[in-house]
Amino acid sequence: MISQATAAARPFKTKKKRLTYEDYARLTPPDSGNYELHNGQIIHMPSPTPLHQDMVGELYSHMKAYAKANKLGKVYIAPLDTLFDQFNTFQPDVLFISKERLEIIGDKKIEAAPDLVVEVLSGGNTRKEMLHKKQTYETFGVREYWLIDLKKETVTQYLLQEGEFKSTRFSFDEETVSVALPGYKVCLKKVLD
Repeated sequence: MISQATAAARPFKTKKKRLTYEDYARLTPPDSGNYELHNGQIIHMPSPTPLHQDMVGELYSHMKAYAKANKLGKVYIAPLDTLFDQFNTFQPDVLFISKERLEIIGDKKIEAAPDLVVEVLSGGNTRKEMLHKKQTYETFGVREYWLIDLKKETVTQYLLQEGEFKSTRFSFDEETVSVALPGYKVCLKKVLD
């Protein structure tokens, strides 16, 4: 028989039921920032590395300053729930919402697909998880998605064209130019220097 203490330590073993955002909001610890909802299952996200946090923090600061100076919209950093549908809520590392779409910013979460999403790979990310995220971003109309691989020092830029992502890969030495955040460009090597 499982003790109450053991049962309380494993609150997300209910894999048989497909959970909704309401379940996720009720079950995950407030302000934990370590969980996402993937296809109705609550996923614990491992703690990021210092290098991951350096990249995310610097890129967020850089993007936010640019968007604010040019009055283009809002830039946010994880953890911030981003609702795609009742079964999928992610916390992208960095996201941008254009000024034309600010109404999707709710009191507690982003309530639709952002214009630009940036994910920085961590050691704990699985191929299955990242494929699910890419498919979700594509399906729900994220205009631009950057996947940054710190080990390979590459950024893969996915642009939504006719409902499908088209990708281009850049090295950290090259400049990545955003389409969703007009005029924004960055050399990731310089971000980390």
